[in-house]
Amino acid sequence: MSKKTEKRLHTFTIPEVKPQGWLKRQLEIQMQGLTGILYDIWDSVGSYSGWLGGTGENWERAPYYLDGLLPLAYYLDDTRHWETACRFVEWTLGSQDEEGNFGPIASKDDYWSRFVMLKVLIQYYEIKRDGRVLKLFDKYFQYLYKRIREVPMKQWSSARIGDLLYCIRWYCEQGEKEHIHTEGDSFDIHALVRMLREQALDWADIFEDFPFTRPAGYYYNWDKEYSHFSWEDYHDTMKYHANHIVNVTMGFKYPAMLSYFFEDRDYEAISLAGIENARKYHGVASGAVNGDEHLSGNNPSQGAELCSVVEYMFSLQTMLEAFGLPDFADQMERLAYNALPATITEDFMAHQYVQQANQVLVSRAKRCWFNNNEESNMFGLEPNFGCCTANMHQGWPKFVKSLWYRAEDLGLVSMVFAPCSLETEAEGRKICIREETEYPFKDKITYHVEEASHENLEFGIRIPQWCTSYKLYKNGTCIKEEDHREKTGVIMPVCRGLKTGDVIRAEFSMDIERSYWFRNSMAVERGPLVYALDMKEKWKTVKEVAGVRDYEVYPESAWNYALEENPAFEVSINPVGETPFSKAHPPVKLKTKGRRLDAWELEANSAGTLPTSPVRPDGEEEEIALIPYGCTKLRVSQFPWYINEDR
Repeated sequence: MSKKTEKRLHTFTIPEVKPQGWLKRQLEIQMQGLTGILYDIWDSVGSYSGWLGGTGENWERAPYYLDGLLPLAYYLDDTRHWETACRFVEWTLGSQDEEGNFGPIASKDDYWSRFVMLKVLIQYYEIKRDGRVLKLFDKYFQYLYKRIREVPMKQWSSARIGDLLYCIRWYCEQGEKEHIHTEGDSFDIHALVRMLREQALDWADIFEDFPFTRPAGYYYNWDKEYSHFSWEDYHDTMKYHANHIVNVTMGFKYPAMLSYFFEDRDYEAISLAGIENARKYHGVASGAVNGDEHLSGNNPSQGAELCSVVEYMFSLQTMLEAFGLPDFADQMERLAYNALPATITEDFMAHQYVQQANQVLVSRAKRCWFNNNEESNMFGLEPNFGCCTANMHQGWPKFVKSLWYRAEDLGLVSMVFAPCSLETEAEGRKICIREETEYPFKDKITYHVEEASHENLEFGIRIPQWCTSYKLYKNGTCIKEEDHREKTGVIMPVCRGLKTGDVIRAEFSMDIERSYWFRNSMAVERGPLVYALDMKEKWKTVKEVAGVRDYEVYPESAWNYALEENPAFEVSINPVGETPFSKAHPPVKLKTKGRRLDAWELEANSAGTLPTSPVRPDGEEEEIALIPYGCTKLRVSQFPWYINEDR
C-alpha cells in the first residue's frame, strides 16, 4: 500500500454522525425556512416536477433540492419532509428503463442531472440500505458504458464528470462490501472510468498549469459572445465551462477522484495547486472564489456565487477522503463559517445569487458583474437564476458528514469542528462520542466518551493551521501542549484506547490575526472566523411572492473606514443564541479604531476599487465594531490600512 493510500480517510454514514447544539439549531432554522416550504411554493421542485413524472422542470433543480432536503429531513427526524423526499426517490427508482437509463423522459439524453440524483441516492442508501439503489447504479453504469461511445459527454456533463466518478467510486466500495460484480465479460467499470477520463474537461491540467490568472472580462467580451455565437459554441470561443465558477469548484474534486483509479500523476499536488491558484487569482477573505458566473478576479467588490460555495464545500469533503490533508478542513471551516451564512438571511427565507466580500449596498442595479443580472446581490427567492434556489440546501446538511472521519488504521479523526455526536462501531463494538462546543466562536472542544471499550482504537484531532498554541487534556490531565508552533495543519494523535467515561478536551489559542489580500488590503481573523465591519442596515421589501420576500439592503452608517496597520482590539464574547449567526446578538464582537477614507466611494453601485495600502485616511479616529463575517449582510471585510505616524 502506498503512503498516499495509507493517508486516505472515510466519512461515516449519515446515521452515524448527528448534529447537536448550535449546529442542530442552524438546521432547524433551515427547515423552517425555504428548504421546508420550497416544494409547496416553487414549481421547479414541486408536484409537477419531471422527477415525479410531471410536466415541470426535468433537469437539475429537483435533484439539487433533494441533495439537501433528504439528509436534512433525516437529521431532524422530520417525517413530513422525509416522505416528500422519498416520493422523488421512489419515482426515480421506478423510472429505470430496459437500457439502464433513468429519470424524466423529456431529459433522457442529459447526463449531468443524473449525476446529481445519483448523489441523492447514495445518501438514501446510507440511511435505508435499500438494495434497489445498487441495482440502479449497476444498470446505469452499464448503460453509460455503451452509450457514451456513441453520444459522448459534453458541456455540463463533461465539466462535471468528477461528480460521476465520485458515484462510481462509491459504488465500487459498496461492491467490495456487498460482493457486487464491478467487472465482467460484458462490462468493465474501470473501462468506463477510462472512457470518462478521455471525455472529461481535464481539470487536472487546468489546475496544474492554471490559465485564468485574470478576471474573465479581461479575456472575453460577454456581450459579443452572447450576440455572435450559439450556446454550443461558447466552450470553444471563450472556454465557457473551464472558467465557469460552479464548474471550477465542482472540478476541485476531479483530481481526487482520479487518484482512486490511476497512479500516473501526483493528484494530491495537483489538488493543492488548484486551490492555491484559485485563491491567489480569484480568492477573497471569506474563503470563497469570486465568480459572478465566471472567474472574476480577487477584487472584493466582485461576486462569489452561492452554488459555488456549497459545491466547494462538498469538493473539499471528497478531497479530505482522498488525501487526508488537514489543509482542506481549514478551508472547509472558512467557507462554512463565513461565506455560507453570510449569503442567506438569518431565517433562511432569502438568499443571494452572489455575495461580495466588501458589500456595502444590496440593490437592483447595474454592477461590474461579468454576466449576471442586476438582481444578483439582492436577497430573495430566485435572484438572477434559480440554480442557487435549488442547490443551496446541501450546504449545512452535507457539512455534518465532514465532521468525523475514519482512518485506514482503526482510527477516529475529529477533523472539522462543530457540536455533534458520533455513534459507530469498531471491531464489532459500539462507540458513542458526544462533541460539545461553541466553536467556531469559542476555543474549547470537549469530547464525552459515552460508550466505548477499545484498547487499540486511535483517536486523533486536527490542529488547525491558524492555531499558534494548543493544549489537549484527557480526564483532566494535560497530555499534549505546544506553544509557538508553525502554522501548519496536522492531525494530532491524542490517545490510543477509549473507554466509557473518558473526557477529552482541546483548547486552541484564538489570537487575532491579520491576512492580506487584493491591493494589500487587510482582513481581520480570529480562529476560523473572518470579521467584518458592523454596519447599520435598512431592509426594503421589493416584492413578495408566495410569502417569500425579495429585499434590498441600504447602509445607514459609514463604511469607508481604514484600519491602523497594527490595530488593537477589545474582544467581547457572548453566548451563542437561538440564531447562531445573528447580527443583533453576535457571539463575538471586536471593537477597534478606524479612520474614514473620503476618496473611497461607491462605484457602479458597489464599494469602489480599494486603494492600495498603506493609505492616508481623513479625519479623526473613530471607534468601530467588527463582527463575524457570517453575521453580516452589509460589510467591509478587506480593509485599506494606514500607518499611525504618532506612534
